[in-house]
Amino acid sequence: MAESHAGAVRTLDWVVIGAALLAYVSSFLPWYSASISILGIDRSADVDAWNAGFGAWFSVLLLVAAGGWVLVSAFGGRLTLPGSRSLITLGLSALAVVTIALRWATFPDATGGADAPKLDRLGELGDFDLGSAFGVSSGAGAGLYLGLIAASTAVVASVLTLRSAGSNIGHSP
Repeated sequence: MAESHAGAVRTLDWVVIGAALLAYVSSFLPWYSASISILGIDRSADVDAWNAGFGAWFSVLLLVAAGGWVLVSAFGGRLTLPGSRSLITLGLSALAVVTIALRWATFPDATGGADAPKLDRLGELGDFDLGSAFGVSSGAGAGLYLGLIAASTAVVASVLTLRSAGSNIGHSP
């Protein structure tokens, strides 16, 4: 019977693994949504991480790699990389936070309505009062927020693991 090494995985390691799983699940939820309403006709669309651009899917892959690295190294895998396990997961997780934040900042902004400067003239069409008949909105979806939470959690867990290792930064964990 195969021996389990689950005891070799500490609580903070499980946090990184859980963050990787949360990031993977969040990748299938909407990361960006846009909707438009014209004269009572509403349309909306959203995209998941795999279709929201490089910053979205790459950050998910970084977090999955961090979780995978923890699993492989905790269960006796012999991959030799410079630095400790927690230092590597910290780097991957921090890069994921940065790419998610950049992806969020670079989403197209389509927020508007009758009070938006470019759309004010629509309400001035003679006797027609379009008022709230036209509206556009867009923004980040639940998947992006969950991905950012997962990445931030993995960063915190990696930092805490590094701090608990103390002077053994060049060695595992």
